Amino acid sequence: MTKLLDDALAISDAWLEKLNLHELMERQLRESKVLECDVDVVAVGKAAREMASALRDVLGERVQRQLVIVDAGPAFSVDTDVEFVIGDHPLPGLGSLMAGERLVEFLESPSDAECTIFLVSGGASSLCALPQPPVELGDLHELFEAVLESGANITTLNQLRAACSSIAGGAILRSVRTPRSLSLIMVDNVVSGERWVASGLTYDFDATRDDVESLLERVGRASTTLSSKILEARERRGEVMSEPITTNHVNRVIADPSLVLSATTDEALRRGYRVIDVGGSLHGDVQDVVDLMKERLASQSTRPEPLCVVGVGEVTLRIQGSGIGGRCQDFAWRMAEVLDGNIRNAIAVARATDGRDFVMGIAGGWVDETTLRRARARGVEWSSVVENSDSYAALADLGQLIAGGRTGWNLCDVYLCVVDGA
Repeated sequence: MTKLLDDALAISDAWLEKLNLHELMERQLRESKVLECDVDVVAVGKAAREMASALRDVLGERVQRQLVIVDAGPAFSVDTDVEFVIGDHPLPGLGSLMAGERLVEFLESPSDAECTIFLVSGGASSLCALPQPPVELGDLHELFEAVLESGANITTLNQLRAACSSIAGGAILRSVRTPRSLSLIMVDNVVSGERWVASGLTYDFDATRDDVESLLERVGRASTTLSSKILEARERRGEVMSEPITTNHVNRVIADPSLVLSATTDEALRRGYRVIDVGGSLHGDVQDVVDLMKERLASQSTRPEPLCVVGVGEVTLRIQGSGIGGRCQDFAWRMAEVLDGNIRNAIAVARATDGRDFVMGIAGGWVDETTLRRARARGVEWSSVVENSDSYAALADLGQLIAGGRTGWNLCDVYLCVVDGA
């Protein structure tokens, strides 16, 4: 069993050693023909620090000014010329508003650079926010809670954020003063891809009133004070979007979840497992993805060789009760019922590629065919944990959490189940 667990954990994070951000960055810059350009850099998101560092390694003295918007302190040496702004995550705060204001000031300042490069990764919508009046910070918080309660996906949230933003949904491109601009995007949105990472920061989005009303209804906030404020902000935002874009802008993907899936399946094959790939765009309610994993396991149960069912994506977790947990922890806990009493040794693992599954210091969790039996012996009932969204406490009690920390990547979550040979 120890070997099976070692294999499961190693497979789930093998991608971290196989992906090279420096190489990916250099390839995109070369293809975009900016290796010989003087550039200004704006990096925003969970992976902003690492993306900015990789770009500086590639371009060296070509980098003129740098603005890096992150959720923690700097990782550069003190002698580098980098301006850091600390935003807030997962909910935008005062630091996020300061970041939004500084982003506009930075772009509108005089510059000798030929190109502005945006380095965009997930989390940017919270870290850097500048809502269009009358929407305020508290309204963004209510919107976030509404999406969690409704079970709507991240694209719905980002579209609503963009509809009432002074910078998202392409509005920020009106502030770029360099002749060219380029966005290199690390994709963490498997529902709609790079288009809706960071609330479509550098993609034009000019939603109609009907579009916004439909989105508000989807999250249960139609005909509320919040909806009135968002709709009014949408009208005011129209004035911003009517301004012409003077920069020649291009959006490109630097990395996406398919790279994680490929590296993960390669490692499973290398370790002797027959791989069932359930895709690199898993999404929808967490229980639906658990049911998919269950169906794949059942369909392969008569074959004797070791098996690994694996997918990458981002499930939707509808928050219930007052418990603590994250998408990966909840997925793992639900898989405990699937594996309960399995006649072959089996382990399910779920891990966030950014190293944080909602709870600081926790990347995810794992379960095996004995998890529920051991939980019951401790007085913990599976259904109670699910009903209260309290997977963190249950997995912590059993010692089945996966420790996490900043990885420098943000490419969704890895979900897998390994089954020992018969």
